[in-house]
Amino acid sequence: MAGAESFPETYGTRLTLRDMPAAVCAWISRSFAAEADRYFLWIPAFMSAGIGTYFSLPFEPQFWLAMAAPMACGLLLWLLRRWPAAALCAAALFATSVGFSAAVWRAERIAAPVLERPLSGTLVGRAKSVEKTGTGALLAVIAPHSFTGLTDEQLPAKVRLNIRVRDAVLRPGAVVELRARLMPPPEPVSPRGFDFARQAWFQGLGAVGFAYSKPIEIEAPSGADAQLMRLRMAIGDRMRSVIGGTSGAVAAALVTGERAGIPDDVSEDLRSAGIYHVLAISGLHMVLFAGSFFWGIRAGLALIPGLALRYPIKKWAAAVAILGASFYLAISGGAIATQRAWLMITIMFIAVILDRPALSMRNVALAAILVLLWRPESLIGAGFQMSFAAVVALIAFYESDMARRWTTAPRGYGVADWPGLAATYALGIALTSIVAGAATGAIAAYHFNRIAIYGLAGNIAAMPVVGIVVMPMALAALLLMPFGLDAPALWAMGWGVETMLDVAEEVSSWGGADRLVPAAPLHALLLVVLGGLWMSLWRERWRFAGALPIVLGLAVWGSAPRPDVLIDRDASLVAVRMADGKLALTASRPDYAARQWLRYEGDHRSPRDAARPEPMKCDGDGCAYAEDGRYAIAFSATLDAVAEDCTKADIVIARVAVPHRMKDECGAAFLLDWFHFWRNGATEVTFAADGSIVVVTARQLRGERPWVQRLGG
Repeated sequence: MAGAESFPETYGTRLTLRDMPAAVCAWISRSFAAEADRYFLWIPAFMSAGIGTYFSLPFEPQFWLAMAAPMACGLLLWLLRRWPAAALCAAALFATSVGFSAAVWRAERIAAPVLERPLSGTLVGRAKSVEKTGTGALLAVIAPHSFTGLTDEQLPAKVRLNIRVRDAVLRPGAVVELRARLMPPPEPVSPRGFDFARQAWFQGLGAVGFAYSKPIEIEAPSGADAQLMRLRMAIGDRMRSVIGGTSGAVAAALVTGERAGIPDDVSEDLRSAGIYHVLAISGLHMVLFAGSFFWGIRAGLALIPGLALRYPIKKWAAAVAILGASFYLAISGGAIATQRAWLMITIMFIAVILDRPALSMRNVALAAILVLLWRPESLIGAGFQMSFAAVVALIAFYESDMARRWTTAPRGYGVADWPGLAATYALGIALTSIVAGAATGAIAAYHFNRIAIYGLAGNIAAMPVVGIVVMPMALAALLLMPFGLDAPALWAMGWGVETMLDVAEEVSSWGGADRLVPAAPLHALLLVVLGGLWMSLWRERWRFAGALPIVLGLAVWGSAPRPDVLIDRDASLVAVRMADGKLALTASRPDYAARQWLRYEGDHRSPRDAARPEPMKCDGDGCAYAEDGRYAIAFSATLDAVAEDCTKADIVIARVAVPHRMKDECGAAFLLDWFHFWRNGATEVTFAADGSIVVVTARQLRGERPWVQRLGG
């Protein structure tokens, strides 16, 4: 191909320094032209740029302007259609504007009331979903019909409740009444931290809370959704009762998506072993589940010569596989990752029906376009990023000449060939794990600050069991369950799950299996992703230039801001950076905030170990931190403590509201009180090299967006 020509082949065997720029430009031009059939693959990337722009804005854009942007860009594309280079630029701009408009449209369409302040009262509503935790508590999502003190216009669309009342029973689809404490979705625990309120906004959750009393059913479950939810719970209960123990909880999670019953230590083992992705019902599960349908039905029909020779049984099997995948989507709870996986597998089987390649980069791009139009907020989630990164990287790898020669090499299938087939299967799992791990490693490190060092070993040991035993037996159990013949299949599935958990426990016990890494800046992740896309979506030699942004992204990975002081959203917890670079906490609670801060630092210490080290002194009125050559910082819990600390400390952080007169008389160089945190939320303070103090708040970085609580709320 022309794009694959090297410089000497085109410009002679010698190039002078003067000729080099022209040669590079000509080579790039030919390479770009040779990739014309790959331009379509970049549409999701430009749509993502538009969606990312929406989420990065500090304000909510005007709806009509956002809707007009694609029309204006489409007109520009039509006007420039005669000039290929300009038309491509206009097409990229059009795709970007479509992504931006899709995000604005989605935010406008799902807008619903959000609770403005904590309230207690009587809640009446319909249970949308119910999960049982390992401790016996219920996690329920309820659509309110009424709540004490709220008008119909103020009622959230959905609320999430933790029901820890003993012997509580809640049937999905039932209308219930109970006493509850509702609170607005929580803000980030640090200015640059995970924004649960934003996620809740796009899920339609307007409040979270807990129940004071047992739910009283005032209307029986009704509707198709309620029947489906009861079926889902019945399947989960059946698996937990037959398999039993932790294996039963994990088996139920693989089918119904209910992960609340899995113990925390088991989840940690799976993360450390690099196989926690098995619990997230996504592409892997859909491929194994629907693939088992496809191959099983096709093999069964192939046994009937009259059908196999006269009819397109492959297409019939693909159609049935789509129905099977749809059933799996329904009973799994329909999480966003599962919906995305269902869409991708459906496109794959439709391609089979249309006699097109099932696994192709174009199909993946089409699936990404549909997901981004349907759920633009998926872009900023780790699930979307990791699943598409893994699929794109794997297809790019298996499209390569080396992989193509290996996968298409003739193989025997006799008994004597079984050892070679087993070795080929193990090698395939190893290569898949390496490629997928390399593609998703930076994304996982960015979102979770975690790297599974021995993830390859964990996947090589566990995934054959998952693929050969666990998921096929899950399918068999579901097919046999209506007839009461599912026990043998569930026993086999339980054995496979137990084996997987044993692998996770063993691998996680190896020294350094789970390594935390410090938080990275967003631009580092963007560079790595851009480089990965460049290497995966193009086919000519210039794709290897994508290694440069990857290297640059990794080089700046550790350059995220490291504040000297972190204060929780209500000043209930403060952390200060000591001279050795580690954080010292004023307490170990609230433990969620403490764990998040330490994780962002890549610090393996527990909140208890990081609380109140030697440079920090605490009593009933607060804490004080002082080290030689550093600011003296006081954390005051009472007004009397504020008055005293103002005479001794350089910086005072008060959990109470400080009157203006006391602020004016305070001798400290810097004072933050309750009013500051009420207005601004979580805060970080950095001591600049020039002696100035830089303050960054959650409200400052979140901006004025629909999911940000209004002042005075």
